[in-house]
Amino acid sequence: MRTRLVRIACLFASATSAASAAVAVLGLASSPALAEEKPGPAQQGEKPSSAAPAEGPKADAAAPPGGAKAAAPKASAAAPRAGAKKKAPEPAPLPPAPARIWLIAPSPKGPWTMRIDNEGERPMRIPADVRLLRFEIDTLNKRTKKTTRCAAPAGLKPSGFPERRALLLAPGQSYVEHFDPRLLCFGKDEAALAGGAVVRAWYGWGPPPKWSRKAPSPPFAAESTDDPPAFAPAPGLAAPTVVLSYGLPRKEAAADGAGSAAPPSAADHGAQPSADGAAQPPADKTAQPSADKAPPQPPADKTAQPPADKPIQVAAGAPGEPIVDANAPRLELTSEPWSDAASPRSIVVRVSAKNAGRRPMTVAIRSRMLAFLVVGPNGTTVCEASPPTGAIPRDMFRTLKPGASVDLSLLLREVCPDNTFAREGLYQVKATLHANEPGTGLGLDAYTAIVRAKSSTLLRVKSAPEPFYAAAPRAVPTPKPEEGEAPEPEDGERP
Repeated sequence: MRTRLVRIACLFASATSAASAAVAVLGLASSPALAEEKPGPAQQGEKPSSAAPAEGPKADAAAPPGGAKAAAPKASAAAPRAGAKKKAPEPAPLPPAPARIWLIAPSPKGPWTMRIDNEGERPMRIPADVRLLRFEIDTLNKRTKKTTRCAAPAGLKPSGFPERRALLLAPGQSYVEHFDPRLLCFGKDEAALAGGAVVRAWYGWGPPPKWSRKAPSPPFAAESTDDPPAFAPAPGLAAPTVVLSYGLPRKEAAADGAGSAAPPSAADHGAQPSADGAAQPPADKTAQPSADKAPPQPPADKTAQPPADKPIQVAAGAPGEPIVDANAPRLELTSEPWSDAASPRSIVVRVSAKNAGRRPMTVAIRSRMLAFLVVGPNGTTVCEASPPTGAIPRDMFRTLKPGASVDLSLLLREVCPDNTFAREGLYQVKATLHANEPGTGLGLDAYTAIVRAKSSTLLRVKSAPEPFYAAAPRAVPTPKPEEGEAPEPEDGERP
């Protein structure tokens, strides 16, 4: 029994010592000192698979004992990659486009002139279209500056580059075009076209924002025709600032200087009815003696006026002008100052006929009695009024008291020929009223006269069957400063 207990104690002691030895071996194996120890030759012989990397390339054999993975980042950081490409140097910036635009405004109301010069040594391509202009006009009104922006409307201005108006300018050539500034400053904006106003003009399309790093994209107001380009393209061109003068247009100034404007006669103030109710047309001056045949006479006595209830009377054989009854009923015709139409089908003109006399009148006024004189890009057209019918019913005659008026609206396509407004642009429309129904068959003594409007209506047509320009653009030699005015455009160009 004692011997058996001694054996059990020995076995337990041996097991405890074995466990302690195993723990010590595991601790030595996990220590960093043992991990960094190189394997001996005997161990390399026992593991042939570990010697396989030694048979690789010489570069791998020369790797440091720390491992190829730890040395690779240091080598890549010290030297550039073998397959990396060198960054190409940025090209030098191109010079700006040598295009220069001029705005010549001799008077506030026009006509104005736009000129684009090629001041460089290489040709360029430009859009020859005045509809690409836009203005910023500063006016002073009671110490307050007001800025008016004028530009062609969306229906009239080209949405992109107008290929039909593309023009190639050689060095030393220019493009010249005359235009009416009211094409851009239309309607209420026309009031900004006054003496002393400061005009800043821009031609083409706006540049990219200052914060944008992208290169400008087409369309361009001036670009090179070479490949590679000789200069950088320009989205727009800025004209020098212009201050408008207080002068008159050339035609009006010439007329004032020559004294050709005749003083207004009595017929210009409106048509006057005769004693039998017939009309005296305003333009009829046959009753007045000519100045070169009649001897000079003393001025007529203006204090002697006929009674208000009597018609105009002319003394038989008395020299001088006829006596005018200022209180007699008469019509005055006025039309709206402007009208903007999207197409020829939507052109509407509004006219107002007013009794400017001091006595009432009986008159028949219908839309068909209106005639129009139209001056536009295709020339002058007369839209005739309808002749008298003598079949106007009694209820169509109305009594107009002094100061009363009648408003009329008319579609011009109903009275004008089909090709009157065939082109886009500006038109001058002047109305004339033919009050030609006397009412004799109804026992009436109605007022009859031919009354012309005091002023014309400025009409702008945004879209039409024919294009804005009738002829292709052409380049002209750049005028020299000593030559004076710019050359006139060719036939077919817009005025």
